[in-house]
Amino acid sequence: MIKKRMFSVAYMFGLTFLFTGVVSGIYHLNEERIAINQEIKMERIVLEVLGIELEPGTAGTQVSEIFGKRIQVEEAEGRVLYRGFAEDGKTLIGYAFPLFGPGFWGPLYGIMAVDPGLERVIGVAFYRHSETPGLGGRITEDWFKDQFAGKRLLPAAKDRRYFYLVPAGTSKAENDLDAITGATGTSRAVERLVDQNIRDYLPWIAGQKAKGRI
Repeated sequence: MIKKRMFSVAYMFGLTFLFTGVVSGIYHLNEERIAINQEIKMERIVLEVLGIELEPGTAGTQVSEIFGKRIQVEEAEGRVLYRGFAEDGKTLIGYAFPLFGPGFWGPLYGIMAVDPGLERVIGVAFYRHSETPGLGGRITEDWFKDQFAGKRLLPAAKDRRYFYLVPAGTSKAENDLDAITGATGTSRAVERLVDQNIRDYLPWIAGQKAKGRI
């Protein structure tokens, strides 16, 4: 009787160990796959904001290959900077840098690309947020992002912002963009984080260029 109980206990321990190992293995495989997919997603976003077009349906391996040829990643002084190059791999076409700050409902992450002279926006993308679907969540829609493309980066005084999001159809100044109707909180948050990150990165990039580091 005791032997049967001991066998049952050992059998259950064995099964538990086996299933734990299988689940753990699957988890780590998925974790690695998720990490790779996230990396490819970021590569797509950086290429997109720098105006480097990808064919529809471009496979992840091809995206990484193009990224490796056209983008140089610089990390210094706690910052990350992406330098984009033309197809020849030598001609600089722009810089891309992270956008980060509080949104209306949680952290908001994006990427902005500017031309080599730091005078115009090439493109913007927002890729992670907690904003309300159908309202603030519309910051990921093309019509919203495309407003930034080609805009001049006019020097802004400390009490002014590089861009303002105003009610649709009411823009008067060159740096006015259409806000998202019904998402005033998100629009103000985007204004702030875009302004803060531009003020942080543009002088730093200019300084790095002057020192011959990039």
